[in-house]
Amino acid sequence: MKDLDNVIYMDEAKPDFSNIIFITGAPGSKWSAVSWVLSESPFLYVSKSDRTPERLMVHDAIYGGVRHTGVYFGPGNELGKKFDKINTLSKREIYKEIKSAWAEWDQDKTYIVRCHQFIYNWDWMIKNFPEARFVTVTRPPESCVVGWTSVGGIDTPYPHYKEFYKTQENAIKQIKLESKLAHKAFHEHRMDVHIASHGHFYQDFMLDGADDEALDRYIKHLEGYQWGSEEPLMHLKHDVLVGYLNF
Repeated sequence: MKDLDNVIYMDEAKPDFSNIIFITGAPGSKWSAVSWVLSESPFLYVSKSDRTPERLMVHDAIYGGVRHTGVYFGPGNELGKKFDKINTLSKREIYKEIKSAWAEWDQDKTYIVRCHQFIYNWDWMIKNFPEARFVTVTRPPESCVVGWTSVGGIDTPYPHYKEFYKTQENAIKQIKLESKLAHKAFHEHRMDVHIASHGHFYQDFMLDGADDEALDRYIKHLEGYQWGSEEPLMHLKHDVLVGYLNF
């Protein structure tokens, strides 16, 4: 079999994943909020040109109005329909699919690529894209289930879940599995694991919620802040774990 990844075409360079951050997390893990916060870091210079009106869902006020925004890859979504079996695709196929999501592609910028199903081939991806960076997000399995169900579950309008997870019952089983696979990845790949918090994002990414209302809202959401509570600080959970590799 020919090595298609090493074939150099006249109009297309060999795929370079060094400016890509792959992110995965189970539904309900708050991985979307983590990716949004990271996109604000001056250290990362993240492109946001994938954020279009069609790629948007705003959560209710009780969740701080945080958003599902930008491209999500995976079965049932606009792009990456085969990314649940990404290990069967060539690097060139993967790279082309990823690049098509953004209005521009600048090698000096960073692109955050999100897919729930990456976790099933996380080991393969880490081995085959050594130049890329990786982020794994998780919460306790039951917290993921409750969080995901509260915003729509299998009927959530964006991103789309039915193609891969099929039913609410099956999705709950998969969410619990994906949460456990995240912890397995933390251990096996010696990921640098942090609690999603104001302190972490300030110390490691120079992000200060005190200077940015939207950023403050997203980080509070990650910490478990309850806007409807009379004493929201007494109900913080700090249960979102974020693992980093190659940062």
